[in-house]
Amino acid sequence: MPEVQDLKKEQRRTTIIRASLRVFSRKGYETTVLDEIAREARLAKGTLYLYFKDKEDLYFHVMLSVLERLEAFVAKQTSESQNPLEKLAAVARAQIGFFVDNPEYFRLFTAAFNPEMATIHKKLLGPFFEKRRRLGEYLYGLVEEGKKNHLIRGDINTRDVVLSYMGMVNQAVQSVCMPRFELNTQNDHPVSPAQTAGSIMKILLQGIAARPEGGTSI
Repeated sequence: MPEVQDLKKEQRRTTIIRASLRVFSRKGYETTVLDEIAREARLAKGTLYLYFKDKEDLYFHVMLSVLERLEAFVAKQTSESQNPLEKLAAVARAQIGFFVDNPEYFRLFTAAFNPEMATIHKKLLGPFFEKRRRLGEYLYGLVEEGKKNHLIRGDINTRDVVLSYMGMVNQAVQSVCMPRFELNTQNDHPVSPAQTAGSIMKILLQGIAARPEGGTSI
């Protein structure tokens, strides 16, 4: 029964990917050996080679699976009924929430895309930048739609709006996933992804300058 065999192969491949993700997240790429991944997956080491060429090939597919999960999760959080501003807020909430709920994914990302590792795993760069390009184009379209519907100012370059938005979201993700690098905010309380995304949208849309009653913003 070919269908049953194909299903078993896919399930085993998924098992290997998930086990690899846990080990790579704990130990990093350099210090991980395939024996550890085989033990984590409860499979013989030789079985790994039936699905992946070597450790780098396995690492590539682990990272690709994370990128695909992130892309699918973000897409799921937006609906056709939302206006462009609501979609921008939903994307910010989704990206922050994804990494808050899956800190092991964030550890993989920070390790994989630092300058040194990027030179080792060159084939990762293509899929990564392709998905980043698609996200950028999607955000660009939302900003353009917002301008057309008079929800976003038309006198600011769309590219600059998108870069500002992405920069704030990326920094928010790093802040919540790596709290030791946060500013000294002793009086602040932990905030949810929704609260953080809400602050990002307020800063993006309203700025930080106080508006005197009856006055105008800068």
